[in-house]
Amino acid sequence: MSLPFKKIVDLAVPMTSMNTPVYPGYPQPLRTTFSTIRDNGYESYVWTFVEHVSTHVDAPVHMVAGGVPVDKMPLSHYVGHGVVLDFSKKPKRFQITKADVEKAIKAAGHAGEIGKGWIVLFHLNYTSKNATPDWMEHPDITKEAAEYLAGLGIEAVGIDAPGPDHSPFEAHKALLPKHVVIFENLNNLDKLIGKEFLFVGTPIALTGGTAGITRPVALVM
Repeated sequence: MSLPFKKIVDLAVPMTSMNTPVYPGYPQPLRTTFSTIRDNGYESYVWTFVEHVSTHVDAPVHMVAGGVPVDKMPLSHYVGHGVVLDFSKKPKRFQITKADVEKAIKAAGHAGEIGKGWIVLFHLNYTSKNATPDWMEHPDITKEAAEYLAGLGIEAVGIDAPGPDHSPFEAHKALLPKHVVIFENLNNLDKLIGKEFLFVGTPIALTGGTAGITRPVALVM
């Protein structure tokens, strides 16, 4: 029996002990040995990490007092029709406006289609810069653009950068109160430009978590 998709594209950045790009001021993830095959007959580790590390998804409670945590969001916010908007040629700190988003959606061939059940992904190409000083100089989704996306009724926004904005985090504050979750530190979005695909990014169900580590994939149709 053949599967209903042609290819699976891995969209995650691996989490490596003491060697993972982290937001400035955040601790590195740390792996320590709990048991070994030699001594116990089985191998296992203890990991210590902040919620917002590697590829993860922000839940409303991250920026909304009393907001919905990652384990309580309906799973429909983590799975949906995917579209990649290509902003990879924009300069540092470029401000992505509503007009830019509308133009990119049209260029992707989905004008008038984006809404409930969709996940909009921004290809900035900044995951490739995660070992350089430019990593934190990524473009921003403006408040106006974020409000426009939330108004479309989409499930999530994703980005191949540390985040969709810089302080004071206007995109976060426009999206999360509307229950539009945010996937950060995605990878391989260039492989999905112009493709029809299903995005699957269900996170670890951390009780009360402000975010959850995830290994999202794209099922290319």
